[in-house]
Amino acid sequence: MPTRSRLIAPIFLMLTLIGCEAGLSYGIKKDMGNGITTTWTNLEPQEVLRVMNNETVSHNQVVLGESFAVINRGVSGLVVKDGKVSVGCSLTITDSSGKKILAVDDLFKDNDVLDKDKAGELKCTINTGKPMDWQQEYDIVVTFWDKYGKGKLENRLTTYIEDIP
Repeated sequence: MPTRSRLIAPIFLMLTLIGCEAGLSYGIKKDMGNGITTTWTNLEPQEVLRVMNNETVSHNQVVLGESFAVINRGVSGLVVKDGKVSVGCSLTITDSSGKKILAVDDLFKDNDVLDKDKAGELKCTINTGKPMDWQQEYDIVVTFWDKYGKGKLENRLTTYIEDIP
């Protein structure tokens, strides 16, 4: 009989954990092409892109003074209230020594309520310039969160600033 009880306990524990996680969606994926690592809880993107000059790119180089966007397409999981969703977006950029050169708590503040049909794509545009310097790498964290719910989506990437080619 001891063998049977040893089998039942792990199965019961597994079922208990599954029951606690009901309704919770979470995951992580790293795109080896564009270098973006995306983690999410209850806000899942179908596709994550790095876009410069209206072209999807699979590298991390940016000319100083240029901009690029991190785009999460096909995002599902936002809580809808009266046909609207509310989303926040923070942006943090640190240099190679770990010093924060930019930290914005909510880029969408005061413009955070959208029609639910317009919120399938969450996008953050990153502008490069001083205090950034060429031939340096910068770590970027873009975080989107659901202001009506508990969902969160985070994009982490590194960008290498180039001199004009």
